[in-house]
Amino acid sequence: MDKKVQQEDVLAIIAPELHTYVEEHAALSELMDRVREGYNEEVYADALREIGEELTQHFVYEEEFILPRLQKHIPSDTAGPVMKLTQEHDVIRNSYEEVRQMFLERNPGEPNPELMKKMNLLAYLLKKHIEKEDHYLFPMASVILTAEERTEIADEIARAYALRGI
Repeated sequence: MDKKVQQEDVLAIIAPELHTYVEEHAALSELMDRVREGYNEEVYADALREIGEELTQHFVYEEEFILPRLQKHIPSDTAGPVMKLTQEHDVIRNSYEEVRQMFLERNPGEPNPELMKKMNLLAYLLKKHIEKEDHYLFPMASVILTAEERTEIADEIARAYALRGI
């Protein structure tokens, strides 16, 4: 299926207040595809920069604005989607830090098979995470969260981006 058509299909089942997340995912997913094409330090540098922004903005906004509201509708904080996604965020953060450090310590211009392996794993983790959120979390949140909660999320995201000048 064409990626653009698939994204349109995903957006069609997600509340408009959450579309910004899916749109950000599309660009990051494409970059992760480029990472997985082979050892390329320039692509790795771009990817690490984008992933760093993802971790400090997108992940944090999910954890501050969406997941707490969703948790109110789920009877357990030790099982279920909120707990699993939060754990997954931590795994991705740890993987990112490991890869970032390896990238900083590499010998530029000298292929590093271990860096490539770790970078590919990070790209894989992100792509799978994006898929889960786009096809499970955001459609589920669109149905479970009230219109008022979704509007609050959209307003908080807009304020957070405005504070960052985005």
